[in-house]
Amino acid sequence: MNIDKLEKSMIGLAGEMRACAELLKKGYHASITFGNAKATDILVTGDRNQFLRIEVKTSANGRNFVTGYYPKYTEQRPIQPNIWIFYLPDKERSSHGDRFFIATHEQVAEIQLKVNKGNKTLKGKGCDNIPVKFLEEANIENKWDTISEMIHSK
Repeated sequence: MNIDKLEKSMIGLAGEMRACAELLKKGYHASITFGNAKATDILVTGDRNQFLRIEVKTSANGRNFVTGYYPKYTEQRPIQPNIWIFYLPDKERSSHGDRFFIATHEQVAEIQLKVNKGNKTLKGKGCDNIPVKFLEEANIENKWDTISEMIHSK
């Protein structure tokens, strides 16, 4: 089936599973949390029972990621992700393969502000998104060590 024809929820769930599989392949203890109204897509547990909340965003169009950052993930929300994984599936099966961009919650805030030219999107006034080029400029592609650095600092 073509990714362009999948429902939004299926694309998101497929991205979460793909990101979790990559985490497991890299030796992390990762578990998906199922449901549509949750604050965490994947939990990664460390050696001393510390854990990280991971938010996964999958690009359906190959150009940008809908984050909803300011309406959904700012101070008003009690639980924020520690890490964001932006998953860009390789739709054409080119030599580039699937791409992953890994950022801390704070890095995503900085990138989203840059995209928004310094403005914060107000609740009910639109939805934030991040074009792929901003993630490329942030130099966070395949920065899987961000996860181990964060879990070991807890």
